[in-house]
Amino acid sequence: MHRIYLKKNTGIIAFLLLAAAQTALLSCVTMPDSVGSRRESSSAPMYYGSGSGDSSIVAMAAAKKLAVRQAARDLLGGAAVEDEINMLFDSIEDFDPYILKESQQTIESSSGDTFFYHLGIRINLEALAAKLITNDILGGQISGQSDVIYILRDQAAPVLSTGPVGKDGPSSEVSGRNSTDEGEAAESGSYTVASKITAEEFAVIRRYLDGLSYMVYFNDGAAEPFLARSAVISANRFLEQQGYDYVDLARIETIKKEQSVAYKEETGNAVSMIQWIAHKLNADIYIELSLSTSGNSDGGRFYGTADVSLNCYDVSTFESRGSAEARSNPSAFSLVSIDDALSDAVSSAVFESMEEAVVGAEEESAKVASGGFKYNLTMINTNNSEILRDFEEKLKSQVKFIERTSFSAEQSIFEVYLIGDIADLEDIVYDAAESIPGFEELMLVMQWRNSITFDTGM
Repeated sequence: MHRIYLKKNTGIIAFLLLAAAQTALLSCVTMPDSVGSRRESSSAPMYYGSGSGDSSIVAMAAAKKLAVRQAARDLLGGAAVEDEINMLFDSIEDFDPYILKESQQTIESSSGDTFFYHLGIRINLEALAAKLITNDILGGQISGQSDVIYILRDQAAPVLSTGPVGKDGPSSEVSGRNSTDEGEAAESGSYTVASKITAEEFAVIRRYLDGLSYMVYFNDGAAEPFLARSAVISANRFLEQQGYDYVDLARIETIKKEQSVAYKEETGNAVSMIQWIAHKLNADIYIELSLSTSGNSDGGRFYGTADVSLNCYDVSTFESRGSAEARSNPSAFSLVSIDDALSDAVSSAVFESMEEAVVGAEEESAKVASGGFKYNLTMINTNNSEILRDFEEKLKSQVKFIERTSFSAEQSIFEVYLIGDIADLEDIVYDAAESIPGFEELMLVMQWRNSITFDTGM
């Protein structure tokens, strides 16, 4: 299972480090501009899709269907109804009328018992919009009115799953860790890929990306809390439709209301309440949403425009994981009220910006993960510095980076970066201890989240 674009089973793995068929070690590889760069608005935007089947024709048709269906969703914006779209697209046998002639590009392909194609195609938005209108599927840019010019942004160019690529990978300048042991990473244009990433490490990063959980909430200064809450609900609907794990808005607001005392007691206001809640609910990426809107009416017609800005953060460190912004374009239209038009505008802008934000968050998360996940290793009873140095040297060959941050006869603390989980670090410590005289009585004392403590037994 690999990501090609956003969907949990068909979306992009934003930072691919190694193909499964390749050998254990990578040489340095460079690639051109990354996902999300130079995306232009167009009446015939470039979209990507993948498909498989028992023939090349079936596989290509499935790829075209996926790309055209995503364009339909984007035209409809937040008004897209999956059941209606699926019913319509299951009834279409030929997608060529909705594709610009001679625009097809083959991104990836393979054959064997099953054929696979990953295509880029330019969408004929006018023909696609006419099909939606004919089937009474309206919303977003599909108003049913004549003389409408349909515009969408080019979909983000995919990172290939057949090669080891990644944006700004862990060169020594980026991570500052193990530049000698890891080897210098080549750097050209937008991409850098570090050497010595094994197939097992790639699988760990892949599982990590697939398991990311998101929490979206509006910033404290939101001037229009009703619309801001509506924006969060739309963002969560996007995550749900794309198959991502997320924290429900109601859970956030319940904790804010009922556990403010516990928050102060546990943190002393050292971190924001939202960060504390994100930790409490086991989210990985926090997306802070900012919103501004404007509306007007003209002869019983109501129009609304929304500007959405999203800032993504790693919940554990609160380091940036990218950002995105979008404006509803064209303005949303309603015959009911300005509030109704604004609500549609907010939903449309949120869906567009969330798409870019999630791709960016995955890319940034994978870039950081390629340098190893950070763990705190504490060793109790370290009265022999020579033995401790031998232990550190043993660990160095099995992790991405290790640094002793404190030393005393009572205990020593290490910062360890490893592409693996805490159980893997436990195994590595035991393996290293087996060959070190004086560590025969090594014993696990405590493990909590990303921290683990051993008693050396010395």
